[in-house]
Amino acid sequence: MMIRQNISTKLNIITSHNRNLTFLLFSMFLIIVLFQPVNAYAQDLEFPKDDGIHEDADFEAWSFFTHVKNKEGLQFGVTIFFFTGEVIGSKASGIYIVVADKQKNEYQNFSKIQIPLFSSTTHTTGQLMENYSDNILERENRNGPYKVKLKIDDFDLSLKYTPVKKPIDIGQLAVGDKSFNRIYAIPRGEVSAQMLYEGKKYQLNGIGVFQHQWGDKPEQNALSDIFALHFKDTTDILIYHSDIFPEINSMLISDSNGNNQVLHKFIAKADTTISVKSSNDKFKLGWKFESTKKQFDINILPSFKGQEIEMLGLSYWLSKCKVELKRNAGKIIDGIGYVYIGFEEP
Repeated sequence: MMIRQNISTKLNIITSHNRNLTFLLFSMFLIIVLFQPVNAYAQDLEFPKDDGIHEDADFEAWSFFTHVKNKEGLQFGVTIFFFTGEVIGSKASGIYIVVADKQKNEYQNFSKIQIPLFSSTTHTTGQLMENYSDNILERENRNGPYKVKLKIDDFDLSLKYTPVKKPIDIGQLAVGDKSFNRIYAIPRGEVSAQMLYEGKKYQLNGIGVFQHQWGDKPEQNALSDIFALHFKDTTDILIYHSDIFPEINSMLISDSNGNNQVLHKFIAKADTTISVKSSNDKFKLGWKFESTKKQFDINILPSFKGQEIEMLGLSYWLSKCKVELKRNAGKIIDGIGYVYIGFEEP
């Protein structure tokens, strides 16, 4: 384990037989790779090391999409983004938080961006421990919970995320023409939290998704929409999609029987575009996803109430939503989720 700290003031003529043998071995290799279960890929990940920062990465981010409520039934959504690396032309670290208050039907966002010249950050290799001026993301051991401690202005949050399902390696996600991020996700975890919000304290419990990505610096026009979905039968689905260059189509499905798969061929379409008055930014909503073999349909019910947030110089629409999963047998399963949508190019 090693700690790095940035502080403000201190900066190769094969015979026919051999050819046939080579072809046979190569074919066998392809069969093994193409039909390998998704879980086998997760063996390439090393924990707790891969939970933490990767020194050779230009950019790294950890995200939580959670749904929580208290004993009285008051419901909130808490979304947390930690990031560090080369962004917007400079090196920085920071945090974005969005709280969805269902009672008031409103969203509030909090953020703290740290530039090495002006603030103190601590990054730990070998395990997860990110400290941005006492705003902390950590995991003490490979089987333990993820812990978040935040204090930004009058907002206070202490959150624990305990994985219910195993991490799944989604592989490489395009973040530019020749730029990629490695990404894995934990599709479901139990969440417990204490939150001080608008002067009131809340003891909260619920579920959520955790994802971690690292690699090349994202290009400014490389936007991937994210759909983080939970269903009542404990099926969880995480979708990364973009119609613009580079096109992105990755769908992680973790079903109620513990089976996991990643699809790259599916149909995605939205039936509505909204425009935010204050910025004139446009976002596609009312999304539907369909497998190419007609195995299922996912319907994300339109959610026009949400929050336009600017992250790393780009605008996104973040909203909690209700979802429906229809299997080929015709059964419909309800659920909840988040849509995290990039703006439409003019």
